[in-house]
Amino acid sequence: MQKLATLVSLAVLAAGGADLKMQNIAHRGMWDKEVPQNTVEAIQRAYDSGATWVETDFHHTKAGQMVCMHAEGELRKYTGCTKKVKDLTPEDLATLNLGTQDNLPKVYRIPLLDQVLAVVPKHGVLQAEIKGYSPQYADIFDKAVKAHGLTEKNIVVSSVHYEALKDFKARYPKYRTVWLTSVSTKKSKKPFVVQDYIAKCKAANIEVFCPGCGSTKGVMTPADADAVRAAGLEFRMFGVNSLDDLKQAKALGVVGFTCNHWLKAFDWAKELGGVTLIK
Repeated sequence: MQKLATLVSLAVLAAGGADLKMQNIAHRGMWDKEVPQNTVEAIQRAYDSGATWVETDFHHTKAGQMVCMHAEGELRKYTGCTKKVKDLTPEDLATLNLGTQDNLPKVYRIPLLDQVLAVVPKHGVLQAEIKGYSPQYADIFDKAVKAHGLTEKNIVVSSVHYEALKDFKARYPKYRTVWLTSVSTKKSKKPFVVQDYIAKCKAANIEVFCPGCGSTKGVMTPADADAVRAAGLEFRMFGVNSLDDLKQAKALGVVGFTCNHWLKAFDWAKELGGVTLIK
């Protein structure tokens, strides 16, 4: 009945019914040239501005620390450091400044998992993306969540690394998981078959199917989106970073997305119409 109700609600929307509601997730916090991404300050700023959901990235380093950083490109861009994220040492974390790129007067450090969890409000949600995975990752992560008095209601775990996400889910099934993937056919040269993606989600007990917005254009149809929902999966997108992207998200009826420009997305929704964004 729930699946049918979802499909019916989308049909009503298409016919001019109530607005489609979408969760607007602050991607790497609320950042700009004054406040670098994936910093405690950017994450705190997003929550303070009313965001319920914030997305961040975590690597487990060789030194045993869980650090908040997207990848080597951002590490190099913001600090000038050419190391791999997994090779960062405690000394690096104490000295590297994410404000180096723009000569910011304030020093911004690469945060640890504990520092990020400390600013998640009791009503808030942190979408933690697995980047540098390890055999110890899931245990360390769960222990930290508990230590900060948070629960699985406050945490969503996502990743583009299917096997890492599958392993995490097998170890800690209480956490809601999100598979970040591309559905583009440019590299594979194979036709897109939505049931293949649905099957992979089911095999790993993943609850949320979340393709990159750009990869869905010209590939996924509303019928494909309906198939995802009919299979009992939640359908979200990542990389909704423009009005055109929001149009695509609306066309496929997604219920949430990550956005680099959290505040601007509300203006796009007003301009587009038929969409209500949830903070």
